Amino acid sequence: MTGIDTPLTRLLGIRRPILLAGMAGGPTTPELVAAVSRAGGLGVFGLAGMSTDATRDAVSRAVALADGAPVGVNVLISPAVPRPGADPEAVDRVLAPMREEMHLPHPPPKGPTPPTPLELVQAGLEAGARVVATGLGDPAVVAGAARDAGAPLVAMVSTVDDARRVVDAGADVVVAQGAEAGGHRSNFEVPDDREVPLVGTMALVRQVVRAVNVPVVATGGIMDGAGLAAALALGASGAQLGTALLVASEAGVPAGWRDRLRTARDDETIITRALSGRPARGLPNALTEALDVPGAMGWPQQNAVAADIRRAAAAAGDADHMSLWAGQAAALSGPDRPAALIIDEVMDQALVEMRRLGGLAQADGPA
Repeated sequence: MTGIDTPLTRLLGIRRPILLAGMAGGPTTPELVAAVSRAGGLGVFGLAGMSTDATRDAVSRAVALADGAPVGVNVLISPAVPRPGADPEAVDRVLAPMREEMHLPHPPPKGPTPPTPLELVQAGLEAGARVVATGLGDPAVVAGAARDAGAPLVAMVSTVDDARRVVDAGADVVVAQGAEAGGHRSNFEVPDDREVPLVGTMALVRQVVRAVNVPVVATGGIMDGAGLAAALALGASGAQLGTALLVASEAGVPAGWRDRLRTARDDETIITRALSGRPARGLPNALTEALDVPGAMGWPQQNAVAADIRRAAAAAGDADHMSLWAGQAAALSGPDRPAALIIDEVMDQALVEMRRLGGLAQADGPA
């Protein structure tokens, strides 16, 4: 197995500087997490929305399937973000016809109180996870649990200031999330009166590398080995892949979502608060259009209000009514194939690109 030695691989005990993004809501199955870890990267479970019992069961299975390779867990830290002018009844009126068409109860039954990020992390560590990752906020609330377990703490940010902040809070690795990335923007602050900062991957990674003294991982628009090579050239110690692994055979991603990824245009994704109440990048569909209405709620209320519809749509393969998170380079996804093959392809391409670039270097000669 070819590898690349970086400060990240040495810290995490992996052979390849590739992390699986902790994509909650279904994509990160035990099989996908384990496959990425067995292939030499770090498989990471997205725990948001899971119960502690489900977390223990899923992480335990991933650990067993990983054959001794490390497995990580990811939680979303953001506290509730109320939105002025929220009108739950207006949102409910929009969703009622969808529930009727899908034969879902209306209003939907109220679920149990979700566990805290710390409770999810503790459950994951009890089940054998060896790395803790966070997004959407200050990781201080889980730093103690990670430290007590001897688990490196990986924190995702989208600005240089937040990178410094997570290192001060105890992060051992910083994931620099460029504007191109799919899914939720990992900004700590989400103001109501303006858009969150959108700093591109190339600009952000280089500045974060210069600002902190821990390994930096690049994410956002990285779909192949050329992207990994570019990240290493910027001074990063590795890359985090999300959209690229949504088409892995082991990923819990319905066919309709996969098909939309492969046909996506480079300018098609949008940043929307409609689905969850926080800014996130994905492909537009009937659900994003329907929920983009006056009265939409903040995080996490908006995320919960259509959860039953998204689940039913995923089960039915209905791409019009699920969350189609995707980065700007989604069209590079390629066909469905095993995660190990995707990781192998990325590594092989990265080594080819690094050799090619090395061959371009020429010693100074006469003018």
